[in-house]
Amino acid sequence: MIDLPEDIKKTMYCGDFNESLRLIDIFLKRNMPQILKDRLIFEKDRIRRLKEDYIYSYEEALELAKNEIRNLTEEEFQYLKDERYIDWIYVDGKVTFHKSFLNNIIKVNTDMKHRFLHPRKDDSKLLDEVIDKIIEKGEVKYLIHVKTGLKLKEEHIRKGEKIRVHLPIPQNAQQIKNIRMLNTSHKPKYISREDYPQRTIYFEEILKGNDEFTVEYSYENHIKYNELSPDKVSSHQPGFYTEECLPQIRFTPYLVELTDMIAGSEKNPLIKARKIYDYITKNVQYSFVRQYAAITNIPEYAALNLKGDCGVQALLFITLCRIANIPSKWQSGLFINPNFIGCHDWAQFYIEPYGWLFADLSFGGSALRKGSEKRWNFYFGNLDPFRMVANSEFHYGLYPERKFLRHDPYDNQIGEMEYIDRPVYPHEYEVIQEIIEVREI
Repeated sequence: MIDLPEDIKKTMYCGDFNESLRLIDIFLKRNMPQILKDRLIFEKDRIRRLKEDYIYSYEEALELAKNEIRNLTEEEFQYLKDERYIDWIYVDGKVTFHKSFLNNIIKVNTDMKHRFLHPRKDDSKLLDEVIDKIIEKGEVKYLIHVKTGLKLKEEHIRKGEKIRVHLPIPQNAQQIKNIRMLNTSHKPKYISREDYPQRTIYFEEILKGNDEFTVEYSYENHIKYNELSPDKVSSHQPGFYTEECLPQIRFTPYLVELTDMIAGSEKNPLIKARKIYDYITKNVQYSFVRQYAAITNIPEYAALNLKGDCGVQALLFITLCRIANIPSKWQSGLFINPNFIGCHDWAQFYIEPYGWLFADLSFGGSALRKGSEKRWNFYFGNLDPFRMVANSEFHYGLYPERKFLRHDPYDNQIGEMEYIDRPVYPHEYEVIQEIIEVREI
């Protein structure tokens, strides 16, 4: 992605977004290549996304944190900001905090967990029990049955107009079997083939009012345990999935230097992959981040700031592995257990003779923070059975093709909607994610 003109960059750094937009309009009238015009138009959309994500002033954020963390001092709040527990940018020259900053503190900070007034439910015990069973039995199988979708908020329904809706559905990934479409809110216009890299069910309807678009499906998740040994690694390794994939998977000088620092003189690809996994899980702190479309280089963002959410960490792992000539790719969708359903991303990497293996950087890092070395080791090479895989490629187009830029142009975990003349924005709809059944089979 090309750089911005200097004057616009200066206004962006201090969060003077109105001035940025004014300057962009001036620059767009000048004689320039289309690539720069596209970059400036994209920056307008990026500003919209940043303003959606960063909403709390310093005073508001401090007050919210004091209401959630017992006896929190301002000095402690500043420490949390300095130590990457709180994401912030400048807006109009003032420090402004991410809308999920408080959830991030509660999720990630273990030192303050006894002071949280409303702690979140922890599924570590369930994961440990399932992981023990996978290691002991060698394989576990789960049936998962859910209903997902999007519902337009009443005040944003444009009755009588056409709407186009893509909802993610399971693809036949290596661990996913027996996919069944059980029910839909409307007759689908198109269902992607089971191996489509970002698989969806597509609706095209005239809005009638109180509209919601849903799909109900079930599938089986079959997880086999991989016991890995560097001594068994083949001397011949494939070269697929080792290339750059712009705009995000880029072999920048910094990332190449970082890979060299991590891998050193190691030649065994399994050990190199483990070194990359260890570096990320030990050094890159989990953090909710701005929308991915607002980050111009996601892997380098993670490497420079040493923070990022599940997808940011997964993409850093994929990029570093590819630089190290280890095949690696994306996998994402939902994490679904009997108590929880939500979006999640992770990675795969390929080692002969094992084939495609899993790496869940955020789950591994979480295990390490909580003192579970066993779970940390498990998520290098293995995965739990609580996944719905909708996506096997990062930054892949939906089908039928959308007319407008997606809310998430890189991944698809909740779905996308658009009218004939513009996208439907996240504040205009509600996300439907309902667990119907999760059981071992």
